Amino acid sequence: MSAEADDADEFARTRLDSLRRFAYLVCGSAAEADDLAQVAVVEVWRRWDSVRTDPEAYARRVIVTRNVSRWRRWRREVPSTIADRDGEDPAHRRVTDPALWDALHALGKPERTVVVLHVLFRYTFDEIAAMSGEPRGTVSSRYTRALRALRQHLRARAGAEPGHDWMLRMTP
Repeated sequence: MSAEADDADEFARTRLDSLRRFAYLVCGSAAEADDLAQVAVVEVWRRWDSVRTDPEAYARRVIVTRNVSRWRRWRREVPSTIADRDGEDPAHRRVTDPALWDALHALGKPERTVVVLHVLFRYTFDEIAAMSGEPRGTVSSRYTRALRALRQHLRARAGAEPGHDWMLRMTP
């Protein structure tokens, strides 16, 4: 095995769990996250010569673009009333508050993707647009809609549960 293949294999071994957590935050499903992370690692390995300078960024882009393709296909094929939930939750290390987790999970996949990339991973709207193949304005409007929905969800929860008044202070 060549040194290049060893480097690609080492990337796959050391970064798969991190990519799986990233994918889970983007898509909200442990099963889909596993698939997306594995596809990303394979794509990095196949293109190692051209992506070796920043394989993590390329892998994340693969995850985002594949997820966008999935939710576009899903939107065409599955009724919107069907929720995509499974019990596993590997992302709780990043989003630890149950109220915020529920609010994020209540968002649609496109909106959740933008929020996760922009807020948790600090990508700009231009970078997210480039990753997803969407216009910057679409990314920005999704983010605005997502924040509005998060505020509404958190306000409703804060009003219903004692001890969650901090949410009212955080949501203008």
